[in-house]
Amino acid sequence: MKKYEIFKCFLLLIFSFFQFISPSVAQRYDRSVSIGSSNLKLKNSNFYIAHILDERTFKRRIGFVFNENKEEIELDVVGGLVKSSTDYLSNFSRKSTNAYPIVLKIKELKVSEKMVNNKLINGESNINLDFYYLRDTSLVHLTAFQSKITFTRSFGEVNHYDYLIGRLLEKAVIYFDKWMSANYDKNILLVKSLKLNIKPDWRTDNPVSGDTVFWSPNYQLAWKDFQGTKPPTSKYTAQVFTNFEYSAKADIKEGVLIIDVQFKTYMLKSSSWTTETISAYGLAHEQLHFDITKLVVERFKQKIRDKLTIEDYDSELQLTFIEMYREMNRLQKEYDAESNHSINFVGQQKWQSLVAGELRTIR
Repeated sequence: MKKYEIFKCFLLLIFSFFQFISPSVAQRYDRSVSIGSSNLKLKNSNFYIAHILDERTFKRRIGFVFNENKEEIELDVVGGLVKSSTDYLSNFSRKSTNAYPIVLKIKELKVSEKMVNNKLINGESNINLDFYYLRDTSLVHLTAFQSKITFTRSFGEVNHYDYLIGRLLEKAVIYFDKWMSANYDKNILLVKSLKLNIKPDWRTDNPVSGDTVFWSPNYQLAWKDFQGTKPPTSKYTAQVFTNFEYSAKADIKEGVLIIDVQFKTYMLKSSSWTTETISAYGLAHEQLHFDITKLVVERFKQKIRDKLTIEDYDSELQLTFIEMYREMNRLQKEYDAESNHSINFVGQQKWQSLVAGELRTIR
């Protein structure tokens, strides 16, 4: 057989194939449903649906169902899923004072059916979506919802899909309404803004407490506060042990994360020691070690005023604490090196001037 005859036969086969399948293709059609709008009323008015996003792979159809002729057809909604869902939930898209803008991401919404016999069909409608809080320009994932409705119908009943889809959307909103009731003013995810409240330092009005002396502008160290024992290997005449701590308490009120932070700057009598009790100059050197620790605390406060975020405030506080603790050790070593442990008068005066000046500007 010649080549052109083979090609001719091939074309005839293709033509015959399309003629064969064209009747069944012609009989296949889609069914579109309109889900209208919901009359559901909710108790809460602390959220509204700002946007609905379709995250499904196939965005046009919502499933396959059987028509009156027992043919499987595609099911879709009038106007597309985003528009129809937005219209259906329009009652929950109205803003109110201080309400949370919520974004719904639909990951799945479908209807599927299987024939049981020549008279009955078993079906299932599923929904899977995520709720997000639109905080400024970022999305904060709040919770997820999944549900399904199973049904059995005859071949003649084909007008119930609007109810199924609407019911699934309503169940999702009812679930989220309950979630908001349980989490409002409790869940860190719902925080709108952050307020840092730095409380006055611990016991500045009554600084002496047992073994501890808390830093206070109204109290200067005395040699009687140095009650420890000098280590046998030390070559110095005195040493003060100073330290600082912080405590933080977080609370949520009307969407505002309120963080109360309080600092303790202190020296321990039992860990501080001296072999002299008359040198005012030596005592001033030890007091300046205490003042440097207080200076670090004030720098700590300045850093967290500009640094804390809603999402990670606790870790940011802890990391800043570590950073400032290293800063304290560095400054204490520099001070001792430049003043030669108070022997270098010029270095001593330089540090006294620097520390006193910065403390005045901060306070």
